[in-house]
Amino acid sequence: MLRMAYKFKSVDCGGRSIRYVCKGTGIPAVVIDQGQGLSIERSFERSVPIGWGRVFIRVQESVQVVMHDRAGLGSSDPAPAPRTSSQMVDDLRVVLAEARVPSPYVLVGHSVGGFNVRVFAGRYPDEAAGMVLVDSSHPDQISRLAEIVPPEAPGEPPPLRLLRRGPDATQSTEHIDFGACAEQARKVATIGSRPLVVVSQSPRALAPPGIPVPVWERMQPAWSKLQADLMRLSGESTHMMATHAGHMVQLEEPDLVIEAILHVVHAVRLGMRRLH
Repeated sequence: MLRMAYKFKSVDCGGRSIRYVCKGTGIPAVVIDQGQGLSIERSFERSVPIGWGRVFIRVQESVQVVMHDRAGLGSSDPAPAPRTSSQMVDDLRVVLAEARVPSPYVLVGHSVGGFNVRVFAGRYPDEAAGMVLVDSSHPDQISRLAEIVPPEAPGEPPPLRLLRRGPDATQSTEHIDFGACAEQARKVATIGSRPLVVVSQSPRALAPPGIPVPVWERMQPAWSKLQADLMRLSGESTHMMATHAGHMVQLEEPDLVIEAILHVVHAVRLGMRRLH
């Protein structure tokens, strides 16, 4: 029954099929761009949707919401590699046009999706009403974290190499060029006075698998500083920090993400009423 209610559709992106779901009514519409490797359609195939599926179900009760599986995720066709935020924004624009979702949008980006919504806002500022960044990637994170990670050593855990160099585009179905995405996002230094909520993982979050605890203890303060720096994107920013969740805040503390999204939706609506 749940799968029927949240049936995904396909849109043609230059000969490639992209899968998306759109539900709810009301403005400003919420557009969510998930982290790398996370299929939204697959999350809805569970008996009880989790993570972004759960967030989607709750938010669509208040406003229209759109999510899609980027090229190479779920049942969406792959795209020529490597992929950048600009190209992913192009695909998202096709989805929004096909779904007939009017702007302005509250753009929600998790992890590398934070780069994408930042680039979207830079390219189409009149369509970006507000933003939520959920433990978003930061353009400086590779250089900052590389200073913390110990020198490369034989037999070290693979996550340490990931921290030094960033995700390898050849090792994922999305083929995302993280460095190129970071540079594109860096060029968007501000979204003006549009409401922004930065949702960050808890400073008490457990170390991810493969990250030695001493390294993690140095990483956490550095990551917190990067998250705080994201607040400079807007003159109207709010910081919400998870109580226990790690990077997957939408999975471990979905209610916090829902609260952040609805906070920005409410702020945008108040601004719209003042203009009329």
